[in-house]
Amino acid sequence: MAYDLQEQEQIDAIKNFWGQWGKLVSGVILLGLLSYVGYKGWQMYQAGETAKAAVIYAQIEQQAQAGGLDKVKAATSLLQTTHPSSVYASNASLLAAKLAFDHGDLGFARAQLKWVIANGGKDESLLAVARLRLATVLLDEKQYDAALAELAQAHPASYDALFLDLKGDVLVARGDTAGARDSYKAALVKVPPDGTLRDFIQTKLESLGS
Repeated sequence: MAYDLQEQEQIDAIKNFWGQWGKLVSGVILLGLLSYVGYKGWQMYQAGETAKAAVIYAQIEQQAQAGGLDKVKAATSLLQTTHPSSVYASNASLLAAKLAFDHGDLGFARAQLKWVIANGGKDESLLAVARLRLATVLLDEKQYDAALAELAQAHPASYDALFLDLKGDVLVARGDTAGARDSYKAALVKVPPDGTLRDFIQTKLESLGS
């Protein structure tokens, strides 16, 4: 009987607990389940969207290899619209910009590179590449001040030599020989002794004279 009485007391205590806290506990459990289901659903959705973006990007690569600029433009625009935060959209924009540059369509190339800079997120290397290519386009368009402005933007230290080298090119085109010489010298300091870029920069520096 003592055991039965103790058991009954435990049952009553449980009933009292659930009577007082049951709805709250059930709500917390339900919320946790919904959160988990929502999280897994979001992961599945993201995976699906990434797969779709990858398919479009693969098509863009094929079209670029075939030299089809118009098709690349259309597919890149679709990717930017439907998957703007995807790395595939930024990579497609870089690819489209290069193809457009090769075809002499500097306006489209410039627009694509600016899109990458605006939408590339926090990928510093991606942004650095976009700025270098944008500065190259601006140099080709003789927009020297705009090119220098891009090259003055923050970027990873590993890109210093490339930024300074291109800055030298812009300054040469603008007629600032002394400034170009200083920029090439600064670039050489940033290049490793066995760096493949060193000889190229040294040749340009020597062409400017002492």
